[in-house]
Amino acid sequence: MVVVPPAPSLAPARVRRVGDVPVPRVRPLADVLPRHPRPTPPPSADARTRQAQDELDRVAAALRPVAARLLTAVADVLAGRRPPAHLDGLLAPAALATLVRAAPRPGARRPDAASARGAAPGAGLRGLRVCAVDRRAVEVAAVVHGRDRVRALAARLERDGDGPADPGRWRLVALCPG
Repeated sequence: MVVVPPAPSLAPARVRRVGDVPVPRVRPLADVLPRHPRPTPPPSADARTRQAQDELDRVAAALRPVAARLLTAVADVLAGRRPPAHLDGLLAPAALATLVRAAPRPGARRPDAASARGAAPGAGLRGLRVCAVDRRAVEVAAVVHGRDRVRALAARLERDGDGPADPGRWRLVALCPG
């Protein structure tokens, strides 16, 4: 006697196993949920401090280019390459008054080799440190070189006019040229 194997079914597997599907087991909700949910402990003081410091570091890093451009413009005023009035909208009145007092007078330029040739000497930043005090204020320290001297500058920038209609901008509110 010859045994003939059954022909393979061409139907999909799920159709062939219809009778083999087990009946779902329903478990009570109390078996699924924990009996006594453990409350999550509040973050420690160290974790909150680290998180706040990380946010301030992000603010300081984002404002570094803004502070560099602003203090370069202040260095240009201190070197005599730009009038203080150019920075009128970027500085608070008290900071602008400080800058006007520290800037050289227009006729008081000392002749040196660079200005005798007609080229104005450059002013620029040698170093810049930005430290965020809070989300709306940063303090900046910089070393600037000018025509004939190297100076230290300290400044405070604050966010001005935050509202739904006004996105706000950063203004230099305090300046201490060295």
